[in-house]
Amino acid sequence: MTTTTDATHGSYRIGAVARLTGISPDTLRIWERRYDIVKPERTPKGGRLYSHQDVTRLTMIKTLVDQGYAISTVANLAIEELSRRLNSAQPANLPPPDSGQHEVCVIGQAISVRACNTEGMPQGLELAGAYSDLDAFLEDETTCDTLVIEMPFLDRPIARELNNPELRRRAQRIIVMYAFSPSNIVSQLQRYGLQTLRAPVAIEHIWQHCQLSHTQQVDWQPPTWNPRVASAEPIPPKRFDTHQLIRLSEVTTSLECECPHHMASIIEQLSAFEEYSARCEVATKQDAALHGYLHQMTARARWLMEVALERLAEVEGIRVDAAGNTGN
Repeated sequence: MTTTTDATHGSYRIGAVARLTGISPDTLRIWERRYDIVKPERTPKGGRLYSHQDVTRLTMIKTLVDQGYAISTVANLAIEELSRRLNSAQPANLPPPDSGQHEVCVIGQAISVRACNTEGMPQGLELAGAYSDLDAFLEDETTCDTLVIEMPFLDRPIARELNNPELRRRAQRIIVMYAFSPSNIVSQLQRYGLQTLRAPVAIEHIWQHCQLSHTQQVDWQPPTWNPRVASAEPIPPKRFDTHQLIRLSEVTTSLECECPHHMASIIEQLSAFEEYSARCEVATKQDAALHGYLHQMTARARWLMEVALERLAEVEGIRVDAAGNTGN
């Protein structure tokens, strides 16, 4: 006679499996949907029933994921291969450092549904978990590169909750999406180091924000400074004059962040220091070399910001003539 405790028959409900394996119910559902990781039986009312073999398999996979394996690389391995990797001194399929695998977790009922139902994520991104609320995420032990938290509104208690050190320990980067919030609360979150997005936001746009921190490092080195010789390299020419910068800082755009205003202010400050470093009094050749270097580097920074501001003006449809007049 076969009982419900047989390895091939379901005997554990999803809550019990979550406690036994350390995998949250939300994450388990994602893994089943995306990777067909196990095939639980169903109760007459549709509830999941997992077998002892399912629990064993899920426990092994969770252990490997905690060791650094991507879920996509171990989800469909046989029990024998899972066991071999667990018993090896050095996991055989760990992604190499900086391999480009960027794991994302999402928190919130709506974004969890959207993330789970999306056809596929951009290359290099992987959905590591989806949770209905903060408590569900904190009860789990999953870590990720980017954590996306969806909130219907923000207030002071929520801001304090989002400043939880445990969230920072579990995620390298946190993005908070919100529908309504006082501006001072948004500013407070940004001071905490959290990124904010005003809803509604398309799921593709969310993945793009996740990819912003998922870029390969470029081994760029600034020019070498010779303390004995002043550099003779040319200084990049200015692309905006003072009147144009003033007009750009005052123009109204569709961007709530007021980027033209902020960028124009930065360019003005860089231009001022560029001029100051060029005229600063020097007493020795080393002083001359140092200030020449500061002048050159500041000019490069100013030029880069001017190029960026030109692109921004182009996208916003802003035209700036030689007299500093703007138009659309």
